[in-house]
Amino acid sequence: MQLTSNDETDLLMPLYAGVHDRSRWQSFLSRLQRRTGADHASLMLGQDDAGIDQATEIISGRDLTERARQQGLPQMHQSDYLPYSMLRPGRVYSAAELDSQDASARSTHPSLNQRLGVSDWRVIRVRAPEGSSAWLSLGRSEGNFSASDGALLIAVAPHMAVALRNFIQTQRLHIDHAASQQALTRTHVGWIALDQHARIIAMDEQMAALIPAATGDRLRPDSGEARHTLLQMAAAASRSDAIPPRMMTLRDAPRLDMVLTPLRDAPMLALARPVLLALCRLPPHPATAQQARLLAEMFALPRREAELALSIGEGRSITESAQALALTQETARNYSKRIYAKTGVRGQAELARRILLSSAMLG
Repeated sequence: MQLTSNDETDLLMPLYAGVHDRSRWQSFLSRLQRRTGADHASLMLGQDDAGIDQATEIISGRDLTERARQQGLPQMHQSDYLPYSMLRPGRVYSAAELDSQDASARSTHPSLNQRLGVSDWRVIRVRAPEGSSAWLSLGRSEGNFSASDGALLIAVAPHMAVALRNFIQTQRLHIDHAASQQALTRTHVGWIALDQHARIIAMDEQMAALIPAATGDRLRPDSGEARHTLLQMAAAASRSDAIPPRMMTLRDAPRLDMVLTPLRDAPMLALARPVLLALCRLPPHPATAQQARLLAEMFALPRREAELALSIGEGRSITESAQALALTQETARNYSKRIYAKTGVRGQAELARRILLSSAMLG
């Protein structure tokens, strides 16, 4: 079956838009319902090696999963309800064909479907190269689906595969962004991406909270010398990504220094092409109880010793740390000797470096 121009507008546009829409594929499913006369449509997204009960389901029309729950019936998408993982990609299965996959299903599914008010099913599986699948299902409460309804699902399936792959890649970008942002926040590093004219293309959440500037604004250091350095670096980075990094002071009070370095692997087709990356080490937050707990786990320290080690790691002397933690001078010194032994260092300077560079500080 060839999709008509109306099908391309009515079905394919919301199918591809569903990758980014907040409602995902609700509009596509609703239009597919209207096109086929279904009163239930669902799209399940999941990993091939996981149970179908772990898949994410998007529903339009009657919510049969909720209806099954209300009636105390087996969940619609338990791993043993329908043999989803056994379905051949690209083929449309009817209710009878689904039952034929499993001998036990032949005796149970008809009565279950009757109680759910389902007279006919159609299911097609679409598989992505990354080991994921989408299952597109249609259900009717009266009558049966026609051969053209099945042909429509087959015609839509290749487009669903493209949309699924785009969705997976988009999700990976979201995961990369979330993980990178969390890592930068915990290491107190902020960044700003700039174009060849030193205009802001993007910046991370920490810098956005620190600098009152918006996308498209020029980054404006306090001093004329710094502004000259910034513009010079932005222009040079637009021509080559092999230029060496340079330092720049963005703000004098409170002082905020940055390293300017070319942004490698920048996208060529971006609406505004970033060429320069400004990296900034932000002031660390005060040590937390969680960091002390992680240090205690890392070096097998009692809680109070871990708190003292953390205080020294922040640059305080033993005397200052003792006062801050309400310890006597003698107790703090005894603790420090045990800390040195357990962490394998020979003094306060080595301990501070060991603590500062330890993964526990990322907690």
